[in-house]
Amino acid sequence: MLVNIKNNIPNLLTLANLLCGLIIIIHAAQLKFDEIIYWAIAALLFDFMDGTAARILNVSSTMGKELDSLADVVSFGVAPALVLFYYWKAIYVEGFFLFAPLTIAVIAAYRLAKFNMTEQNTDYFIGLPTPALAFACFVLPKIHNESPYVYTIIQNPYFIILFSLIGGFFLVSNFKFFSLKIGSKNQKYNVVRAAYLIICVLLIVWLHFFGAFLCLLLYIGLSLSIQNRIH
Repeated sequence: MLVNIKNNIPNLLTLANLLCGLIIIIHAAQLKFDEIIYWAIAALLFDFMDGTAARILNVSSTMGKELDSLADVVSFGVAPALVLFYYWKAIYVEGFFLFAPLTIAVIAAYRLAKFNMTEQNTDYFIGLPTPALAFACFVLPKIHNESPYVYTIIQNPYFIILFSLIGGFFLVSNFKFFSLKIGSKNQKYNVVRAAYLIICVLLIVWLHFFGAFLCLLLYIGLSLSIQNRIH
């Protein structure tokens, strides 16, 4: 009995992540973008904890791996795509531009399937991790309250297409992105992680949601700048 409970703790955390994704979709349909942020943070925490729990408890299974991908497709693929869809619809974006964010869900599903077929590394990811792009999508509807200038940019139809396509490109690219997961034996990655997290905290404290969005750009830029040193 205790063994079964132990083996299923990571799966329960993964299901919690999936539940958060479903709640985000419901809130997006109701245009409750304030509530989305809290559930997005919860989804990220559960996504982090399920893998950490699996390593600490030394348990793994094929079902757990597949369940994790399913939860990630919903929470970090479908949910962010629909958040942007409903947001841009709410600010009266019309035409085929409105459907551009849905490509994020499709590409995220492909990226996660590709991820399952490759050997996982604790130091880096091949392609932009779906949670990174997803969180930027979740905070995007909150930015327009902080800066009218930024709002003018993000409601531009061409921004919608560029954001969706460029984000999707990095998801399935072969670029290496450093991991924030605990467990690296390489001290240089720990230094990079620490520096990145400190800068992100400062950006969020200073610029709030816009700062959180800039964290994605910083993550991409920093990872690209150290490509030759990530291995």
